[in-house]
Amino acid sequence: MKVVIFQAVKHLIVGGLATLLDLAIFTVLFWLNPLVSKSISFLIATVVKYWGNKHWAFQKPEKEDMLNEVAQFFLVTAVGLAIDVAAFYYFSQYFWGQLSVIFAAAIAAVWNFTAYKFLVFKK
Repeated sequence: MKVVIFQAVKHLIVGGLATLLDLAIFTVLFWLNPLVSKSISFLIATVVKYWGNKHWAFQKPEKEDMLNEVAQFFLVTAVGLAIDVAAFYYFSQYFWGQLSVIFAAAIAAVWNFTAYKFLVFKK
């Protein structure tokens, strides 16, 4: 249980740092085009999130089929994004926007952690 808690904390730290990186890159590139800037910042932050979760949070050794692992990671992340948006839509009907973002992010984080641990980075 202790290992799972440490993994969860590390996962949250990696996600938080990736979010800050996403925001920083988006801000720097905003002059290009907001949609292009967000696409680039999201992609870079997701790669950093992959690396941080693989090597630090879950300490997964190198895998021969890395392409499959990366594809699984992006698929799980895409499902997490869909969960985040759907949860935000639901909560925003009952709470103010910022609180809805927090609730939705918490639900998506639980999904992401569970799926990364048991599907993507299982040992």
